[in-house]
Amino acid sequence: MATLLQQQAKLEVEKKRNELYNFCKQYGFLHSNTIQCSQELDQLINQLFKSFTAFREERYEYLII
Repeated sequence: MATLLQQQAKLEVEKKRNELYNFCKQYGFLHSNTIQCSQELDQLINQLFKSFTAFREERYEYLII
């Protein structure tokens, strides 16, 4: 079960992914705007992954006790 913050992060990732797609169409893959947007998307995905990992580890702590 995803938390509200995780759901919001998913929406941000989807928004950034759409932005990246538009940059690719408009400027191509190697343009600085496209690369910057891609890096921002990577950061958002990493943050989302960390939040799910922390949530999963937190759930396991309750099972161990």
